[in-house]
Amino acid sequence: MRTPLATGYILLLIIWLAASEHIPEKDNAQGVWESAYHLSSLVGTPVTLAAISFIAYLIGCVAEIRARSIVHWFRVPDSWGAIARKIYTRQPGDPLNDPRLLKWIETPVTRRSPDDPNAPLSEVNSYVAVRIPAWGRRASRSALIDLAVYIHSRATEKTDIVPLIGRFGDELDQLAIRLQAGNPDLYSTYDRTVAEADLRVNVGFSSSLLVGAIAGKSSVEVFLLIPLTWLLIMRGQQKAREANDILIQAVVSGELKSSVLSSALPELDTATTTASDEATLNNTTSDSPATGSRMPGSANASD
Repeated sequence: MRTPLATGYILLLIIWLAASEHIPEKDNAQGVWESAYHLSSLVGTPVTLAAISFIAYLIGCVAEIRARSIVHWFRVPDSWGAIARKIYTRQPGDPLNDPRLLKWIETPVTRRSPDDPNAPLSEVNSYVAVRIPAWGRRASRSALIDLAVYIHSRATEKTDIVPLIGRFGDELDQLAIRLQAGNPDLYSTYDRTVAEADLRVNVGFSSSLLVGAIAGKSSVEVFLLIPLTWLLIMRGQQKAREANDILIQAVVSGELKSSVLSSALPELDTATTTASDEATLNNTTSDSPATGSRMPGSANASD
C-alpha cells in the first residue's frame, strides 16, 4: 500500500503545482470549486485529508510501475563494454573474456560426463561457458552462473543448456507463487525485497517528474537533482534483481521445483519423484500403529 500511496502523493503534488494558478480562492470560487470548498468545510479537515489521501492512492495505483518490468533499463549493454576494452587495451579478444558469456571452471562435480570424474583436466577444457539468456539482466551474474552450473551438472550430452536457461526465465513469475505455497518464510523475504524495489522505482520516477515541475516553475538549475532520482531508480532495479536471485537460489538449493527444468532433465525429475515417494512412505509409516502394540484401554485375552 505504501508504494501507490507515496507515488500518488508526489503525483498529486505535481498536479497541484501545475494547476494551482487556475484554482480560485475560497471567496472567489464558483460552480464546482464552490461546492468543493463547501463540502470540505462541512466534513472538516480530517475527513478532507483522508479524501485527498484516497485520491492519491487511486492515482498511485493507476501510475504504479513494477520494478521487474524495467529492471533492464539504464544498463550499458555488455557488448559495448567488450568493444571499449578492445579499443582502449588494444589486446586480442579472448572468447572466454566475453562479458556476454557465463564462465566457470569445470570440476568433477559439474562435469557432464561421469566416465572418469577423477581424471585431470587441461587448462583449455577446464572452462565451461554459456551465453547469457535474454532475461539475464533480471538477475545478478553470480546467480546466473549458479543456475548454469546447476543445469550443466545434471544435463546429459544431448541437452542444450542455452535454450533451457532461456525457458527458465519465462517461469520466474510462477516460481514466486510456488514459493509462497512451499516456503512462506522464504517467500516473505522475497516479497519484502520486491516491495522495496517497487517503492524505489516508483518514487524515483515520480520524483523526477516533480523535479521537472519545480524547475519549470522556478529555475532550470533544479534539473541538477535529476541524477539523484535516477540513482533511486537504479537502486530499485538492484533490489528487483536481488528478488529474482532469491527464486534462482531456491531452485538451485532444492527448496523450489522448476517444472521447466524437471521436464528437460531426467535426473532432476527422478530425484524429485524419489524424494516425494520417500516422504509419502515416511508419513504412511508414522501414521500406522506399531506391530504388537496394544490399543489404549484394551484388555489382554488372558485377563
